Amino acid sequence: MPLLYHIPMISDRFFKIIAWTYIAALIAVTFAHLNWQAAFGNPFDLFRAGALCVAGMLARLAYPQSPSFTCLLMIGSVLALWLSHFLASGDSGSSLDIIIGMISGLWGIMIGAALSKLISPASKRTVSY
Repeated sequence: MPLLYHIPMISDRFFKIIAWTYIAALIAVTFAHLNWQAAFGNPFDLFRAGALCVAGMLARLAYPQSPSFTCLLMIGSVLALWLSHFLASGDSGSSLDIIIGMISGLWGIMIGAALSKLISPASKRTVSY
């Protein structure tokens, strides 16, 4: 029996709203607070990697039936964050920043896949033969 299935507020729509709001907030913070980025140091430090991991997890929970869309969403999110950082500060960073962002998003997707098995009921899961 799934552990979190009986919580009434958890639904696909709820996770979609949270995931898209979170990704939009990451991009907005990148544009808005350049002085915060300078205080934390490197553009892709531990905080941003953790934020992208959470974004990947939320995206996977929002779209449990389409892992390919989730991966494309994270690729687009990392590129949008890189572009917003470039437009806001004029510094494009290095290609290692994008690689770290992609790996962080992938870890989040894997964590979200594990959590989605706990949240979704057994009847909603598709069986592949």
